[in-house]
Amino acid sequence: MAKEDDLQRCTVRLNFASSQGTGFFVAPNLILTCAHVVQFAKDNPVQVFWKAEDQNYTATVTQLYESPIDLALLKLQGDCWTHPCVELDSTEPNINDNCYIFGYPKSRGNDYSQGDSASFRYEGISFKQEIILYKLKQGQVNSGFSGSPLLNLRTGKVCGIVHLSRDESSDLGGRAVSAQVIQEKFPDIFRQNQEFHQQKPKGENPFEYGLPVPPERFYGRKREILEIKNRIGAISPQCINLVGLRRNGKSSLLQYIKKRITEFCSDTQKPLVVDLDLSNRNFNTPEGIIEGLRRGIHRLTGNYPWLKEDNQDGFAVEDGLQVLVDEGYRLIILLDEFEAIASNRERLELFQDWGEDWRAKASAGLLTMVIASKRPLNEVYETLSLGSPFANIFSTTILGALEEQAWQSIIYKGFMPNSGLWEWVDELAGGLPYYVQMAGAMLWQDENQEIAKKEFSFQAQPRFQELWKDLTEVERLALRYQLGGGNLPSPDFAIVDSLQRHGLLRKDGSLFSSMFAEFVKGQK
Repeated sequence: MAKEDDLQRCTVRLNFASSQGTGFFVAPNLILTCAHVVQFAKDNPVQVFWKAEDQNYTATVTQLYESPIDLALLKLQGDCWTHPCVELDSTEPNINDNCYIFGYPKSRGNDYSQGDSASFRYEGISFKQEIILYKLKQGQVNSGFSGSPLLNLRTGKVCGIVHLSRDESSDLGGRAVSAQVIQEKFPDIFRQNQEFHQQKPKGENPFEYGLPVPPERFYGRKREILEIKNRIGAISPQCINLVGLRRNGKSSLLQYIKKRITEFCSDTQKPLVVDLDLSNRNFNTPEGIIEGLRRGIHRLTGNYPWLKEDNQDGFAVEDGLQVLVDEGYRLIILLDEFEAIASNRERLELFQDWGEDWRAKASAGLLTMVIASKRPLNEVYETLSLGSPFANIFSTTILGALEEQAWQSIIYKGFMPNSGLWEWVDELAGGLPYYVQMAGAMLWQDENQEIAKKEFSFQAQPRFQELWKDLTEVERLALRYQLGGGNLPSPDFAIVDSLQRHGLLRKDGSLFSSMFAEFVKGQK
């Protein structure tokens, strides 16, 4: 670890009752601190604030060695795979080596709970009941610095953990428990720390873009998942429209719902999930959709709810659906690629009666729909000068950029986390899942950021073309304006808000990707 900034990203503030101190990530989901910082927590949760990502967690103490060792290990409650870790070094610093710490000191009249730095020079070894401590001078250790990692600026590695002050009111320095003691008392954690900083071995490319990802490799979308749960898993199920531009993860999310339905509905609701991809030629007609539903129900229950020859008999279909309701089932139908039946006015008119019929069935509680489309359903119909049969029964959830922690977790599959890598991926992909996966794949393949960036630009061009084609002229003008089109009219707030929700614009108004910005500049 060569930079003070990287050290700061590894530190966390720890609070329990009135006690405050510092800890640091030493291995995935594990935090090291001083025992006296958390000694009264016992089995109770300790509050963890990770300043670098402005995230709050809780952790529990798993191991504790009281003074004079004064070390404690905490485990995060809930996984966080995106955090970096300090790199431990058990060799003793050289006399007068410059050292640096970052922590969260707090004492009467001095509150630096958002973080504070201090620097020292190494004075030599100190012993306390045979425990090796490092003696520091020419720096001030205040209350709350306990548990801070001690960074040797010469090696760029952490050689100890701040233990106590020699005088809180002056710069006499302090003492730190050596990394040698950490290695002795936590040999498995020390090994994990060393493994964390070893280059990940080359194997199968862990990145995938172009096809829906399976649920076990699905990341993020916590807010969207909650919104879906609160619709299809409510006391009375309700329909929802998942909206996202091309390659924003709609199909992946539908598959996640199907395979992880217990996250959305309780067992007592007895959910039956039937998924229909409307781009499949079998569903080119309303009759094909009804047959697909009939077969889907049969696969889940072992029984056909109505006969095939009754597919066009509305009474028979309703009777079959009512039997499912009477048996306590909740029928949830996932409809992907809605644009396949809305490619033109004539085609959508063919499905108008089907839409009105299924709206009636949904209103009667016979079925619940989750429809994935590039545009909100009302816009799909309005564009073709038709009235939507689904008005008022659907809520809308827009899929935009992933949460920062989620897209960083994707990259973590193939690379050790560091701030430079995050910045590189963010510049190219802006958190949109398809482009995050593409950036990871290019870097995995080429092992050089400059080469990978060129390959990313080449591979992304056709996708940018598709994306540009899907945008309205008003949206295109808004993007050009954000790039500095001074002679263009300022876009309406609603347009900017929509582009931000879809992930094409960042909160600061810039385009999501530097490569996409270059593409837009080249469009006439």
